[in-house]
Amino acid sequence: MKHLPAYLTALFLPLSLAAPNCPPLGPVFPKPSSQSLLSSQAIKNAVANLTATFTARDADNSTGSYSTSYSIEVWSATDAPGTTIFSWHHTAPNLTSSWNVTGVRKVDKNTVYRLGSLTKIFTIYTWLVQDGDARWNEPITKYVPELAAVADRAKDDPVGNADWGEITIGALASQMAGVVRDYGLLGELTQEMNQTQTVAIGFPPLNNSDPTLPKCGEWPQCNRTEFFNGLLQVLPSYAPFTTPAYANTAFQILGYALESIKGKSFQSMMEDSVLKPLGLNHTYYASPPNSVGLIPGTPKESGWAYQLGDESPAGNMYSSVADISALGRSILSSSLLRPAQTRRWLKPASLTSEPVAGVGYPWGIRRILLPVANGKRTIDAYNKAGRVGYYGSLLNLLPDYGVGFSILIGGPAIPGNMNFNLADIIGEQLLPALEAAAREQADATYAGFYYDVAANSTMRITTQADRPGLGIDQWMSNGTDMAYVAVALQGQYTPVQPTIRLYPTGLETTRPDGSRRVAFKATFEDLQAPARPNSMFSTDCGTWVTLTAVAYGSMPLDQFVFEIDSKGKVVSVEPVALRVKLRKA
Repeated sequence: MKHLPAYLTALFLPLSLAAPNCPPLGPVFPKPSSQSLLSSQAIKNAVANLTATFTARDADNSTGSYSTSYSIEVWSATDAPGTTIFSWHHTAPNLTSSWNVTGVRKVDKNTVYRLGSLTKIFTIYTWLVQDGDARWNEPITKYVPELAAVADRAKDDPVGNADWGEITIGALASQMAGVVRDYGLLGELTQEMNQTQTVAIGFPPLNNSDPTLPKCGEWPQCNRTEFFNGLLQVLPSYAPFTTPAYANTAFQILGYALESIKGKSFQSMMEDSVLKPLGLNHTYYASPPNSVGLIPGTPKESGWAYQLGDESPAGNMYSSVADISALGRSILSSSLLRPAQTRRWLKPASLTSEPVAGVGYPWGIRRILLPVANGKRTIDAYNKAGRVGYYGSLLNLLPDYGVGFSILIGGPAIPGNMNFNLADIIGEQLLPALEAAAREQADATYAGFYYDVAANSTMRITTQADRPGLGIDQWMSNGTDMAYVAVALQGQYTPVQPTIRLYPTGLETTRPDGSRRVAFKATFEDLQAPARPNSMFSTDCGTWVTLTAVAYGSMPLDQFVFEIDSKGKVVSVEPVALRVKLRKA
């Protein structure tokens, strides 16, 4: 007769809630619906605090409020049209008819601002809608003949030549190509100063015959031939895939490549595949009417009128805060892409030298540690900022909640870092409230007592404000303390404080009648396992390694499926390995 392992002999140890839990990456509760968000007291409190904060900020001239206008929207991917969680518009007092003779006099959700580098999100979205990401590991030389002609130069001189044969489409989209930031535009001193000025600050004079001296740039702008003739004279910053290095030139090249693949102009592809399908009627690839825009000064001095030419895919666009919010909703709801494609897009391409930051395609990724008294909770925020002329912008996506926010700014003296300063104000109030709202919805939906009398099996599910996910406080299977057994089997030792938390997997089956099957994944943890907050290689948060570590008849012990009826009411939960459905009392 086989004997039970020693770690299964003490089946009645108490469950304690005293130590941190480690959820897998991603949401710890199902994403809150728009209705849940709008009815949540935590969200209402956050909105009240934001209203008070921005009211005080706008009355304080030291914040730049006198000369800087801005628009903000906080929104959910499930919002009804025209609905937001929070919105705020500030019109600078000096935006008067005598100072601003061509644009709007008061900003609102449809006021058009310049975007700067936020344009890059439209560029990558256009590429994904048009062509997907199947080509992203292919070399750019396959689609840009000017680069194919020089692909071998780096073999002999990698210091002097970019390794175009190894630079992929994905490398360009994710700032991992190692190519120069701009050619002949931003940062090129010969375009900003005359030679007398540059020599006066320490630079040597350049002869007009010098092949490295840009003959085009801000004006006259470079055509395609001039751009590549100049770009190929410039040294690379790094070898491909070494480190993130911001490059506007990458997006100009991506525009050329997509035109080669599809045989259409990049502008027409963007308009046909993104702007028109989403109804973005206040978004422009180039040159909108002055009457729709915030123009703090003349069109020329504000940068409103300036066009980037062939570098437009990197930063030329204009939009309203309502349209940027609609763009974000579309991305998070996968309205133009397959859900799997969206999930790939909203993942890091590389880390950066800052521990809480990464880069994507072309997202800037911020890893936010949300304070949870007894749990480790990391939220990844995907953002793209922009700055051009008198304008600033920011789109921020919070995929864990299906929520985001949009910020557009305009003024002649925008305070440094203003877009992210506003984001800090919003995030401080919003993120804890979103977590609370998600928990409230999960508690109302899933918490309760589940049972099967014939199988002598019961389960109690709760939520706690100081812990992530749904908690299984009590789980009996055929009269046995299954919580202890599950933790012991997975850990292969006698647990002291076994605990089980459930987290959404994103896997749902919706039937024609509206009823659903919703899958959750469990983590089996011992709260008395050693904490390792300062270890160099060891970790106390590696639950991703242990998922589906124990199976019974091929069915994972850590997989739980809830049955939800057509009215949204939970009917039962099935621990699939145990082949039993426990009805909700």
